[in-house]
Amino acid sequence: LRTPLTRMKLQLAFVKDEKISKKLSNDITEMEKMLNEYLQFASSYSTERTETFELSELLETTVLKYEKKEIITDIPERVYLNGRKNLIQRCLNNLIDNSIKYSQNILISLKKSDNTIKIVIDDDGPGIHKNERENVFKPFYKIDKSRSDSKSSVGLGLSIASDIIKSHGGNIKLETSPQKGLRVKISLPF
Repeated sequence: LRTPLTRMKLQLAFVKDEKISKKLSNDITEMEKMLNEYLQFASSYSTERTETFELSELLETTVLKYEKKEIITDIPERVYLNGRKNLIQRCLNNLIDNSIKYSQNILISLKKSDNTIKIVIDDDGPGIHKNERENVFKPFYKIDKSRSDSKSSVGLGLSIASDIIKSHGGNIKLETSPQKGLRVKISLPF
């Protein structure tokens, strides 16, 4: 796919109409981003080894990277998971990125029961309508093109997050948060 995209980029130099050239260039850039994001995910998915790691520490350090005061956490210490750490980190990044993009206040909690680890991300954004909650897990699906900037989103974030959680034997659900925004509920076995 890279070869035809490169050829298309080169051919754009000969298009005289700037408006058409810009539109085509934006489409090619979006296609390259989709391809790169998918290839990066596929590569890490197949090569990463399973290890036991402290999920609570991973979640805390992930949140700290955002330096956003509106993220409140309720994360107990020493919750361990046997899984692929980098993939779990990518999943968390995708979910937190979405919350930050569409909301002001975020609450992230981690709870451990006898055989399940639950991660809940609540926000106060616009949420996702019930009819769209299954669709957003489909690759390249966007609820509304005007809602997301095509330069920053290719419609793979939730699809990748779902694949990662399912590959760990877990599940991911979308609900309405207590703040009327979106609640992302992840359940993982341990």
